[in-house]
Amino acid sequence: MIPSLEKLQKRSLTSPGSGTIWMGILVLSLVVSFLCMGSRSAGAVEVGTIWGDNAAFGNGTVDEWCLSTCGSFTAGQLMHQFSPNSTFDTYWNGRGVVQVGNTLYLTNSGSNNVYMMNATTGASEGIAFSVSGSSGLSAIAYDGKNFWVADYSGTNHAYQYTPTGTLLNTISLSNCTGFCDGLEYFNGKLISNRWDGCCGGTPVPYDVYSTSGTLLTSALISNPLDSTGIAFDGTNFWTSNFSNQSLSEWSITGTFLQTISLQAPSTGYFGVEDLSVNYAQVIPPTGVPEPSTVVLFASGLLITLVMFHVKKNRLSLRTPRA
Repeated sequence: MIPSLEKLQKRSLTSPGSGTIWMGILVLSLVVSFLCMGSRSAGAVEVGTIWGDNAAFGNGTVDEWCLSTCGSFTAGQLMHQFSPNSTFDTYWNGRGVVQVGNTLYLTNSGSNNVYMMNATTGASEGIAFSVSGSSGLSAIAYDGKNFWVADYSGTNHAYQYTPTGTLLNTISLSNCTGFCDGLEYFNGKLISNRWDGCCGGTPVPYDVYSTSGTLLTSALISNPLDSTGIAFDGTNFWTSNFSNQSLSEWSITGTFLQTISLQAPSTGYFGVEDLSVNYAQVIPPTGVPEPSTVVLFASGLLITLVMFHVKKNRLSLRTPRA
């Protein structure tokens, strides 16, 4: 006689080892949910603020603006202002900025050092590393583990460095004519403008490269204004309109979306070079799996457990033939 469905269900739930299997499935499901939540939070956080490093003749500032609504601040309002020339006791003609967690990594047009500043207090955190062979640096980007730094001494080079100063790679950006000051990492690729965006003429194109330096897309973005730094917020790009004291937003395909006017800092020349959101938010830390990878792996484990359990129950239900 074939057992009824009710008996099968009862037997399945009460058979030896079933409790262990179902408990394993429950624990695995909780682990999957936790990992997916962590991975999503690292890569899909809405970014509310953006930093800019100002060019100036010795007294440039590093500033943070609101991009949308930031508590009592609205889009374009100045939230923080720091003075690297006094912090680092050096002549500051700012170029690059990248925020990773609570640290700002900064570059100066007349130095080969990458400086570190506390993003909350503006205090010095020392020099991260120096780029050998360069007399000046411009934009700096972060790929989730290492930094990409653009040369500002006349070449079209971009350097990949570890946070402790080990040179990993040097590439040439073929469309860069020298002194390019807009470089960003996004989705496993790099994007760079073609010249010094403040002074090389308009429109200013931004080209996409592989991390080995191969040109992938020519002029993904073409900004009609003099355009320097570029940042990627996890969804869209932001470019600095140097002489217009504003930011332009562009889709991942290069479509213009909007312009935001920026409140001027209280001191120093107002000409924003590089831009940065907090890349600890928009780029998942190295080693954290993407949600789709976690789900695929866990689904395979769950299916294997269930199939094993079903097969075991079927075998236990068979009766020997007479």
